[in-house]
This record gives sequence, C-alpha cells and structure tokens, in this order.
Amino acid sequence: SKVPLKDKDGKVFGVLGLYQNITAKKQAEEKLALRESYLTAIIENQPGLIWLKDREGKYLAVSQKFAHAFGAKSPEMMLGKTDLDFSPKEMAEQYRADDAKVMNSGKSLSVEEVVNVNGQQVWHETYKTPAFNAEGEVIGTTGMARDITTRRKAEEQLREAAAVMQNTHEGVMITDAASALLAVNPAFTRMTGYSEEEVLGKNPRLLNSGRQDKAFYQALWKDLMAHGFWQGELWNRRKNGEVYPQLLTISTIRDDNGQPIRYLGVFADITQLKENQAKLEFMAHHDPLTKLPNRSLAESRLERELEQAHRHDQQLSVLFIDLDRFKQVNDSFGHLVGDELLVSVAGRLNERLREGDTLGRLGGDEFILIASPLQEKQDAAIIARDFINALSEPFQLSNGVEVFIGGSIGISLFPDDGKTVADLTKNADAAMYLAKENGRNQFSFYTSALNADARNKLELENDLRRAVLHNELLIHFQPKVDIRTGIICGAEALARWKKSDGSWIAPGQFIPLAEKSGVILTIGNWVLEHTCAQMRAWLDAGLPEVCVAVNVSARQFRSGHLDKLVAAALDKFKIPPYCLELELTESMLMHEPDRAISTMNKLTKVGVKLSLDDFGTGYSNFGYLRRFPIDSLKIDQSFVQGVTMRAEDAMIVDSIIGLAQRMKLRVISEGVETREQLAYLSTRGCDELQGFLFSKALPADEFAALLKSGKKLER
Repeated sequence: SKVPLKDKDGKVFGVLGLYQNITAKKQAEEKLALRESYLTAIIENQPGLIWLKDREGKYLAVSQKFAHAFGAKSPEMMLGKTDLDFSPKEMAEQYRADDAKVMNSGKSLSVEEVVNVNGQQVWHETYKTPAFNAEGEVIGTTGMARDITTRRKAEEQLREAAAVMQNTHEGVMITDAASALLAVNPAFTRMTGYSEEEVLGKNPRLLNSGRQDKAFYQALWKDLMAHGFWQGELWNRRKNGEVYPQLLTISTIRDDNGQPIRYLGVFADITQLKENQAKLEFMAHHDPLTKLPNRSLAESRLERELEQAHRHDQQLSVLFIDLDRFKQVNDSFGHLVGDELLVSVAGRLNERLREGDTLGRLGGDEFILIASPLQEKQDAAIIARDFINALSEPFQLSNGVEVFIGGSIGISLFPDDGKTVADLTKNADAAMYLAKENGRNQFSFYTSALNADARNKLELENDLRRAVLHNELLIHFQPKVDIRTGIICGAEALARWKKSDGSWIAPGQFIPLAEKSGVILTIGNWVLEHTCAQMRAWLDAGLPEVCVAVNVSARQFRSGHLDKLVAAALDKFKIPPYCLELELTESMLMHEPDRAISTMNKLTKVGVKLSLDDFGTGYSNFGYLRRFPIDSLKIDQSFVQGVTMRAEDAMIVDSIIGLAQRMKLRVISEGVETREQLAYLSTRGCDELQGFLFSKALPADEFAALLKSGKKLER
C-alpha cells in the first residue's frame, strides 16, 4: 500500500510505500471460494429442497429449488426471513414446532407433511436434523425435503383399488405372465371355496369343470392375445365339486414395452341368473298349470321327431286326448277343483310315458302325445288303451270329492296320415272327434282300417287276460337230449294257449302281445310256478330228475325281484335249485349290462342255472359276456337250420361252439330237424339239442311217458 507524505502546510513532498506478503491470504480466499462453489454445486444438484435455519427459525441459506418452490426469485430473498413469510400460519407453526423438537432433542426427524408450494398444497417427505457449531452447540436446523405427491397419489390409488378388490362382490384374481395366481379377493374364496393360501402360485385351471373342451380355451387365449381382453360365460368347479356358471372378464396388463406382465380376471357367479333364465324359458314353453310342454313346444318337438323319423325311416304317432265329462266337474265344483283335476291327469299320464315320448297340454282339457318311435302301428293303440284305462280310474281330490271322467283319443300316424306337423295334428284332432261320436272313453285311428285291426288286437288282449284268469293257458315241454348219450337230459317249458272254443293261438301271436301289454309278467310268474308244481308231481311219481328251462321275459327280468319269485317257487314245491334253468336273451342282458349282471348274480345265489338263449342273433359285447355268470349258450334255430346249407351259418355255429368250449359252457342247439344237422353238430362238439328230430313240445303227461320210456335219440 502507498501513503502520500505532506509538510506542515499540507503540501505533498513525497510517498511512503509499505509492502506485505498476502499470498497465503489469497490462497485461503481462493480455497474458501472453491469450497463454497462445491457446496453450492452439491446443494443445487440435489433432487430435493435444502435449507439452513438459525435457532429463531430465520433462513440462513436455501437452495435455488427451495426458493423457487416458495415463490422467491432467488435464495437471497429468503435469507433472514421465517416460514411465516412464505407459508400459511398453521403450516408455519407446525414447521416451527418440528424445528424445536429437533433442536431440543438433538435428534433427526423425518415426517411426511403437506406444504404450500406456489399456492398449491403438495406432499413433502421432510428430513430435519440439528445444526451444530464447532463447539457442538445447536445453532439451528438444517433439512432436506422432496416432493412425494405423485407417490402419495399412487399409494392412495392402490389403497382405493385394494378397498375395491376387498369389498367387491365379484371374484378377482391376478396372475403373472405365466398364469400363476398372485392375488385373489375375499369374493373369490367365498365363491370357489378355496382359501388364498390354497391357490396362490397355482394355475387357475384348478377351477376347470371339464365342461369346456381344449378348443374352447385355445379360442379364449387366441382372443386374449389378439385384443388384450376376453369376456364370456363358462362353467367352473368349486372346491366341493359343485359346478356353477360364471361370467368371466380377463384383461391383460402390459409393461412400458407392451409386453404382458399380469392378467386380471373378474368373475361373477351367475347361477341365479341362469336359474331365472331357465324359469323364464320354461314359462315361455310350458303350461303354467300342469308344467307340461305347451302347444308351441309340443309342435316344435314334433317337428324335430318328424325329421328324425324321416331320416331313419321310422314311424311315429300323434295322439290327441280330450277329457270326457270335464265340463261337468268344472261346473259342479268350480275352476279350482277343475285345475287340480287337470294337474292330477297330467301326473297320471306322465307316469305311463315311454322313454322319448312327449306329453303336452294344448289348453282347456286337451292334451297331445307324441309317441316316437313306433315299432308297429298297433303300438299307438296300446298306448291309447293304457291312457284310457288310466283316465277311467277315479280321481281323489283335496276337497274329499271322488270324480270319474274318462278320455277320448284320436290317433294319426307318420307317414301314413301325414308328413307335416299341421297334417298330423289336424288328423289326430279329427280322429279324436270320431272317438267321441262313437261313444267316448275310447280311441280312434284316423284310418278306418287301422281302427278295425286295433280293435281285433285289443279283443285278443282282453281274451288273453281272461285266459290267465280262467286257466286257459297250458304248459308244454319240449325234450332236450344229450347228444353223446342220446338220453333226455331236460326240457324247455313253453306256454300254449287253447281258447275255450277249442282253437289254438300261436305263441308268436300272443307272446309279443303279452310283452307289450304287460300281461307277460302275470304269464311269466304263472309259468314259473306251474312248472315247479309239475316237476314236483314228476318227482313224486318216481321219474328221474331232469333240468327244466323256463323262459324269462325282459319285463320279468327287470322287475327287480325275480330272484325272490324263483326262490319262493322252488321252496314252495321243494324243487332242488339245480333242476331249474332260466333262459335269458342277449338283448335283455345288453340293455343295461351292469344291472343285468347284478340280477344274474342274485339268481346264481339261489342256485338255479342260467342259459343265454338265441345266442348269435344279438350284439353281445364279449367283455360283458365273460362277466355273465351263465352255464350254457343256446344257438338260435335260424343258424342251426342252415348249418348244412349255408357256409356263413356253419361258420357262426362253429364260432359259438368254439367260444363256449373255451369258456367251459355247455352248448345247446334248438330247432334240430334233420340227421344231417345232428351229424354236423355232433362232430363239432355240441352238448345238447332240442327239436322235431327227437320230439315236438308235449303236454306234461306225454312228456312224462316219454321220459319214463327211456327213449333215446336215433342217429
């Protein structure tokens, strides 16, 4: 530094110079400036807001971002000021309280708080810590804050989403990209029965019911991949095994690159909806009183049955049923009683339907029956007669009244009487009016020729019923011969019908009629008991024991108590069980094989023998044949009679005999009439025969005489 020198008069007469070394000072200042620039760089490049306050809460330093956040153009504008200068009073007081807590405790404090930034309230995550001087005294506070408004909003959205997921009535499931379940809601566990712990990490396919095939799920995933969304109905299975319908929506959640990372499934149990739909559907197509199909549904089903009948060359019939004397019941007792009667009629007729038949109500006291298919035209007459008998029985109503009505039935046939719904229903209606004109409580075909034929068969059926009651039926016995010894080894009991006028009715005429009408049950039981009675008489007369075979009808076999009837008859007449053989047909056993096996096992426990009759004419499954507890196979006479004339018949006979021998069963050939047939069967190893070559079916006394004579088969 330089100083001027002056005299006493103030005149400058020289200069005094002073030199000092300040290198260290300059270096210190530069170092301090550099340090301040580093500190400023650190502070200004932090993502948060930074500040320093003294003990009175005055700002000593703030970052540029902090100043801008609170509306100051520069950090210098905030220095020496307090929070009251930049924030609402309540907020400023809270900030001051937090500062005091930090300074008094000497510990840091972390809070999430709402602050006023540029006139808007935002969330800050604030970290405050005490500021110390060199002596360790607290001289104020320093802090850093960062804006967490976006995070708080996201968290709030997540909380809202979680609340929705927890409280929604729809089931929710979230899976990862590999379809492993990550989360489910309470509605999911309530609807499926699975707890969260049981399903997390599992594939939702554990809910599959099996009702949708592989193609369904392939189409679902194809849709989901293409559009990111799928909605539809499917059937799933609860934990308890119950199958129920779902309305399911699946949405794809993608990452920023558009790749699937989650799948969200939302589903509703629509069981009640489906039930309501079914009820509405039922109400639209059914009579509300009787619950039978209404005219619309009945005609729709008739249209469908006509298509089937035409395609398979089958017959069907339409029956119009009109109640007799229904108007009198309605007029006498009122409509409520009339409605009750209609419900009772519907119930009674429903019990008599065959599998595949449709009974509907057209309105009033008119009903319609679609009988499909028919084996013969006369089957329609049997159905109509059964309905008339059902309607002829008295009806007991809830008011204690017993009423008698009846029914008139008109019958039209496809294809004879029409090939359309309109033609068949019109002609059945016309035939019904003809039945009423002829005296009511009867049926009438649309075609007069069929009326006559039906009446003849009904008369024959009535005669058959009377024949059973008046002992017009007889049993003839056709001998069975052991081929090796030529001696009678048994017989087949065959029902015969000799009418009171002395005329004979062929078995081929009355047995099928008895089957269709149900009389066969009475006849079958009668034959069983009278055969056992006759066997007892032969044994008492000293004749040798022979095994007598009795044919069992399909109705008898399926009655459910054949074993008890057989056991009772054997016990009543003290017949050894091995002396009775029951002949069963292939078609009878293959109708319900497992049930048939159960019935046969019950019969074998009784001790009787079982024979499979008419073998070769049906469609036996050899897997089931192996399980049938039978003792013998009986070759149908149609093959036996052609065995020496047709190679295919001989081949069938050889196959049956070979099969029986491998299964260790006896083989019986029926209908043997020539020595050539006998010779062929003998060389092939057949065990027994019956037929005209030895004897026709004989009355009991003639069979006894033949047995006593010791007659042998001539070769």
